[in-house]
Amino acid sequence: MKSYRIRHSIQYIGIALAVLFCFSCQSNEPGKNSNQAQSITKVTAEDILGNPDYLAISYGGYRHRDHDIEPTVEELKEDMKILSAMGVKVLRTYKVHLPHASNVLKAISELKKEDPDFEMYVMLGAWIDCKNAWTDKEPDHNAESEKNEVEIATAASLANEYPDIVKVLAVGNEAMVKCMPAIMFNRG
Repeated sequence: MKSYRIRHSIQYIGIALAVLFCFSCQSNEPGKNSNQAQSITKVTAEDILGNPDYLAISYGGYRHRDHDIEPTVEELKEDMKILSAMGVKVLRTYKVHLPHASNVLKAISELKKEDPDFEMYVMLGAWIDCKNAWTDKEPDHNAESEKNEVEIATAASLANEYPDIVKVLAVGNEAMVKCMPAIMFNRG
């Protein structure tokens, strides 16, 4: 039963990613010409992943221990400028259910408008969890959180909104860490 649920989750994530990539290069704006579409897809995940010219960092722009206090877009832009000066071109985020990820994308977009040579991309994370995770209830590792579908849909929406910035979606790596021992060691 557990392996069925894991396979079902992996299939769901695969379908979501396939749909995202099918539509990520299409524009809903009338009048967009092919040159604009080409510039959006100029750099791909294949170009940046594993490429030493694209230094990456795991990023959270929070300035307080309390993540309910979100950094402003201006603060994030300051961070982006510093990271860019250090040679960082790829940021890894971990969740989209708080404004942080969308504000990071907005900050990068604004910096690219201010300076067309500014180059930074995002590996956008979608946080996937089991039912009752991070609550006072007993976690159910055999059931998905109701929030997972919204998290994936939000990540896909942001990737479609910022295709020139979001180059990779990382979905569910947190859940894989939790269930990996069960998969590896409970084969009976």
